[in-house]
Amino acid sequence: MSRKTVFYILILSGVVFIIIGTLSIYDSNIAKPVSINGSVDSHAKDILTPIMDVGSKVNISINGSIFDFTISDPANAIILSVKNKTNFSYILVAKKSGEYRLETHNLGSQALSIFGEAETKATPLAFGAQMMLIITGVVVVGLGIRSKIR
Repeated sequence: MSRKTVFYILILSGVVFIIIGTLSIYDSNIAKPVSINGSVDSHAKDILTPIMDVGSKVNISINGSIFDFTISDPANAIILSVKNKTNFSYILVAKKSGEYRLETHNLGSQALSIFGEAETKATPLAFGAQMMLIITGVVVVGLGIRSKIR
C-alpha cells in the first residue's frame, strides 16, 4: 500500500473511533426504558439498581410467593418497604438523580415473578470504555499523521 493510502485509512479510522466514543458518551447519559421482567427463586434476593434522572420512572409488579420489597433512594433513605406480600404493584417516580435500589427478598417456597420496566442510564464503568475508544482514535490519528510526515 502507498503511504498516502495508509495515511487516509488511519486518519479515517481514528476519526470514526472518536465519533463513536463521543456519541456513545452522549447516548449513555440519556435514561432509557429497560425491561425488568424475571423471576426470583425461593429464599433468594434480587437487587435492581437503575441509575435514574429526576422524573424517570420504574413500573414494577411482583407476584407469587411471600416476599419483602424495599426501595431506597441515592442517599440510601428508604422510600418504600413492604413485608409479607404475595402480590404488589408500584410506580416510582424519581425525585433525585442517582442510583436507586430495589430489593426483593423471596421468603416463600415458590418462585416470584417480577414484571415491569425501569428508565435507567449507563453505569460509570461504561464511561471508561467510551474514553478508551476516544483515546484509541486519537492514537490512530497520530499514527496516520506520523505516516504522512515520514
